[in-house]
Amino acid sequence: MKYRKLMASFAAMAMTATALTSAMSALALNGTGTYSGSGTYIATYTTPEYFGNAAFKVSYKYDSLDEDGTYEDNETGEEKEVDYNDTLEFLVFDSVWDGWDKTTVGPNGIDSTEPVTGPVIGETYTAEVPIATIEEKLGTENPVQGINLQLGGIGDTEVTIESIEYVAGGPVEAGEVTITGDWVKGTGGTMTVEDGTAYVLTNEWNIQVSNFSTVGFVNPTVDVTVTYDTAPNDFVQAELQTMDGTPIVANYPDVDVTGTYTYTTEIPSDVNAFMACYDQCTVTEIHIYDNHEGNALNVSNQTASVINSALQPGFALGGALDASDDNGDASETAWGNPVVTEVLFQKIKSEGFNSVRIPISYLSAIDANGDIDDAYISRIQAVVDRALDTGLYVIISMANDGSEGVTGKWIDISLPNGSAEFNAIVAKFSAAWTEIAKTFANYNEALLFEDMNEVMLSGKYSLGDFTGDELENAFSNIMDLNQAFVDAVRGTGTDSNVDRCLIVPGYNTDIDITAYGFDQGIFYMSDDSSEDRLSIRVGYFDPYDFTLNENGTNTWDIYGQYGKSYMVSQLTKIAGYDYPVYIGEYGAIFKNDIPEIVEYVGAFNQAISQVAATGKSISAAYWDNGVIGADAKGSGLIDRRFNIVTPTGAAIIYVITGKVV
Repeated sequence: MKYRKLMASFAAMAMTATALTSAMSALALNGTGTYSGSGTYIATYTTPEYFGNAAFKVSYKYDSLDEDGTYEDNETGEEKEVDYNDTLEFLVFDSVWDGWDKTTVGPNGIDSTEPVTGPVIGETYTAEVPIATIEEKLGTENPVQGINLQLGGIGDTEVTIESIEYVAGGPVEAGEVTITGDWVKGTGGTMTVEDGTAYVLTNEWNIQVSNFSTVGFVNPTVDVTVTYDTAPNDFVQAELQTMDGTPIVANYPDVDVTGTYTYTTEIPSDVNAFMACYDQCTVTEIHIYDNHEGNALNVSNQTASVINSALQPGFALGGALDASDDNGDASETAWGNPVVTEVLFQKIKSEGFNSVRIPISYLSAIDANGDIDDAYISRIQAVVDRALDTGLYVIISMANDGSEGVTGKWIDISLPNGSAEFNAIVAKFSAAWTEIAKTFANYNEALLFEDMNEVMLSGKYSLGDFTGDELENAFSNIMDLNQAFVDAVRGTGTDSNVDRCLIVPGYNTDIDITAYGFDQGIFYMSDDSSEDRLSIRVGYFDPYDFTLNENGTNTWDIYGQYGKSYMVSQLTKIAGYDYPVYIGEYGAIFKNDIPEIVEYVGAFNQAISQVAATGKSISAAYWDNGVIGADAKGSGLIDRRFNIVTPTGAAIIYVITGKVV
């Protein structure tokens, strides 16, 4: 037979076989056409391709029959009689290209020994061949790798394969899988299934995992545990790919550490095969599981004051969905952080935070009419689902669509209030928030909406920078946007959106300028058809020279001009307008001054508690941009590559939540 000559070519083909779905019926397969000659190769089907299906259904006809009724076996040279019970052969082979045990198909069915009447030229014959029947013929102890289809012992008979399809099996039972071993890219190694059901094949380039099922999983997740003996200090491959080499989530982290770490990837529920591609490390475990807690809060009929107080302490997830590239396109990984997974939210929750603020940039994902790209809003919804599942309150905000210096910003509060240009912005803003509110219409009130972030006039950061008319026009525009937001959410009409707590900003979320607007009667909170459901949004980064200026001071005096007393007075000021106060961002970037930052952050949280003790509803979210390291000019508490708290983060978390890491 010819099948052994095809082993090398099939090995290359198997490396690029794509298998993303299971239990697909009536799927036309490769192999149709006209063939002749005993042992002629027709097609190969790998285990990932047919996983979840019950049988092959093949329809064929005879175009001509062998004239003398004998043929020469091309392996043994032995002359044999033509056997039409052996018209087609399904040959099962294992992971080391051994086996090749056959299941035969002919006019009498499967593996028949009854004499064949005919066969009749031109008549269509159909057979359903159970995959289990084929696989159980394998006479080796190695796992099944695939099945070849070829002609059998029919001499010079000519056969046309009219169709080959899979016959779908019943639902494939999902299950957790643990695979362990020792594998290094470039060298290879062995990985073995310890628990669950899956098929594993290794080579020097990747680890191929297939024949597992996540059907019914809420959040299919793969953890890959690796050990770095030396720190690559470079961008290294650490990703799962589909069998055709497409990254499920592209991931090339800068690895500057040694030791054992775990990467987490959330995969689509229809994926039943992948290649693990991890460079410059040793892979020791692959864990496939449903990372789903089901601990979402059930919040209803609570005022903004009650919910706002419950948000404390909060975590602001910067550098993720708020990120964008130089073309003005929202891009979750554009600022160097990996994609967000539920494991990150689990870590945030376990460290003692009660809420997470997720700023989101839309930019080019919103068209001129305010319609949001379907794939993008689906990704937002998936992230929100993962955060809520852990029991966190979740705040989503439109982040940088109106922020200073962002390519693609479209919210411009410098335009004349009431002008056609600004009215078009308001209409687009309203349409976008209507779509967002409809997307989350049935989510309970543990989900809060914040309409926009840090909108300002270019270069105008303090009261002395404005003329009176400029500031009044800016506030008028902010109020129009805030009102459009409130009306859009309430206008969806669902009970959750009618009662949902909404957060609206003042000018640039600045406490002093917002308070001035209140005092001068040029800034008001929005009219709301729902009672006690609005909070005011501000931020706190005083003094700038310590908190955000990369070239500024790395010292802070708790008793100085901007010390703890100043913090208390500022928070008391903005809380004095009898609205709940949400400080959506605070903190300081790291400049080799961690003890100073620990003292600063600790004092700020004490100030929050002191103002809250006077009966005010006030909460704050620490700004974590994912940039880690004591001199990183960032504010990251959690290493998002591996979802672990950094030593720097541990000290800061302690003064926020009291959690000892």
